[in-house]
Amino acid sequence: MSTMDELTWYGIVHQVPILQAEGLDYMEDYLKTHSVSSFLEIGTAIGRTALRAAKINPNCRIITIERKPEMIQEARKNFEKYDTAHQIELIEGDARVVPIPARTFDCIFIDAAKNQYRTFFERFAPMLEKDGVIISDNMNFHGMVDHPERTNNRHTRALLRRIREYREFLASLEDYETEFLEIGDGIAVTRRKNTDV
Repeated sequence: MSTMDELTWYGIVHQVPILQAEGLDYMEDYLKTHSVSSFLEIGTAIGRTALRAAKINPNCRIITIERKPEMIQEARKNFEKYDTAHQIELIEGDARVVPIPARTFDCIFIDAAKNQYRTFFERFAPMLEKDGVIISDNMNFHGMVDHPERTNNRHTRALLRRIREYREFLASLEDYETEFLEIGDGIAVTRRKNTDV
């Protein structure tokens, strides 16, 4: 069984919210096509996406942020086992406030607390390289964002509202353009607008 298969199986069995296969394939294709050499991930979980990024480009420098102790423990175990080139730096803490190195990134991937997506975007967007992208996952949230009537859970309805508000926020940005893709659980790909005359 391959590394990705092992981690995918672990995520399914232990109900870890990992990037769906279609979304991971899109990410891999983007990282390859654009020769991404710097990658920031908000929400490490078990480290599956960071490890995929490391495998694609042995020279890619990767920072991933996670606040949940049980996920940090599992991710560190996986990085020790599979990150043989030691490309991945795991930062422990709340991505809203935790200090990170002053760097810029070709790709920023947001896949953490859904109700904090806008906060994450506003904090990390200034770290985006000129031609880089910010990829946000779970824009459809199992198809319920556009169909909140499918749940009666008050917490879930509030979460769906925050995701809708985030999508509207992305669409309203004057300096960025966002493409919403029906891939996996729905992803948003945000780029700076070309201001060159």
